[in-house]
Amino acid sequence: MTKKVNRKKILSHANHFSILHDKNPLWKIPRIRLQFLVTILLSFLLAIGGFSLTWHMMPCAWKIVRHIPGMDLDRDALKRDLTERAKNYDLPSSENNKQEQDAFASFFDSVDSYTGIAIYGSDDEYFRTQHTADIIHNKNWNFFTQMIFQITYSNYAKVVPLNGIEDYFEIDINFKNETGKLYVSSFHNSKLTIPWFLFSIGVALFLLLLLPLLFLRKKVQDIGILKDHILQMSGGDLHQPIRPMGDDELGILARELDQMRSTLYTNIQQETESRRANQDLITAMSHDLRTPLTILHGYLDILALGRNPDQQSEYIRRCLQKTEDIQQLTDRMFEYSLVYEPPQSPVLTPIPLTDLQLTLTEHLDFLHLAGFQTLETFTPISGQINGDETSLKRLFQNLFSNILKYGDKSEPVTLQFSVRNSACQIILSNAVKPVHSDIESNRIGLKSAEKIAELHHGTLAFRQTDEKQFIVSVTLPVFSHKNGT
Repeated sequence: MTKKVNRKKILSHANHFSILHDKNPLWKIPRIRLQFLVTILLSFLLAIGGFSLTWHMMPCAWKIVRHIPGMDLDRDALKRDLTERAKNYDLPSSENNKQEQDAFASFFDSVDSYTGIAIYGSDDEYFRTQHTADIIHNKNWNFFTQMIFQITYSNYAKVVPLNGIEDYFEIDINFKNETGKLYVSSFHNSKLTIPWFLFSIGVALFLLLLLPLLFLRKKVQDIGILKDHILQMSGGDLHQPIRPMGDDELGILARELDQMRSTLYTNIQQETESRRANQDLITAMSHDLRTPLTILHGYLDILALGRNPDQQSEYIRRCLQKTEDIQQLTDRMFEYSLVYEPPQSPVLTPIPLTDLQLTLTEHLDFLHLAGFQTLETFTPISGQINGDETSLKRLFQNLFSNILKYGDKSEPVTLQFSVRNSACQIILSNAVKPVHSDIESNRIGLKSAEKIAELHHGTLAFRQTDEKQFIVSVTLPVFSHKNGT
């Protein structure tokens, strides 16, 4: 009588996800893969935005870095140096005079590689000569460095808004022959170009990897949570629910796993309750059987020893009575089995209502023989019910056996049999004896009858009035001969 766990029900939950995956086209979308692709796309856009923002912040960085000694051009020092050197040089009269240009070339020896100078006549404002910053034509740089600088220098207005990558200022200097106007171009801020470019690339790479790493970290955490729950379930802990994890494959797996956990917990609880009920039944039955068996054993000892030969008939009658009591107790064990075992679907066959009336009439006749008065009301009926004949006989046997045990013979037993709204209704009423036995105080026979009615898609209800009237109502669905299948 131990209740067994419905393994098919549990396995159905385990396969629920695969069933959804096959039937619902939406589940065929690899959601985690789609989420990952969207994450990669967002990361790429974020990396581009981060690189652009960082790259355009280079002027702000240069405002801080230029205060580091040796980073920016010292204008005052350059002006003093050029003014002192100009005393020893004649300014070329024309940019086409090669001899004067060669003699004047050493004037720029003290200028560093990040400074360019163009000289014009102060009076006529004609171009005389110039010194191009070595940084622009540095042949010691590798191809990558030259490419970055050239792109920055040639497209500074588009790529890096430094208000001009060159820093212009003017100086008037007196040479030996005349006064010249010097236009000084400082490219010292280009010292930050390559490091800042690499820094911007680093920021872009960080942003490119940030979202995918966070996405993978979240999924790994969810997998770890599922692993912990599975280990808890394998250890027997089925109380902790699994939190929702979204609508992707891991979320569906979490929901189905939680559903399986709940189903396992419910089945284990039902199995535990069934085992406890069986244990209580065994304990109760062993206690109830011990008393009549002891008395029966005593009567048989008396008969075996031949004592009181005049009362042997009485002792035999008492032995028969005890055997009936033992039979009733064993029958009750089967009724307990019906109540506490999982419901088994009976094989239902069409049964005419006339056959049901005949069964009730036989029970009423037996009550007559037992000394009861009966009042029955049978309305003209036609039709049939779908039922199991053996189970229905047990149902009515339980009801009428209760009347035999607890019914008061001084009051009539009434039976009403009618059909209303496609349902057969049987109402059985009897008076209860003022004092009766407590053998079936738990009403297990009524519970067994109620379970049989449920298996036949019907109902059974009972109540006891203040006037000690016990009323039982049984309702079963009725089908016509045409649709009684």
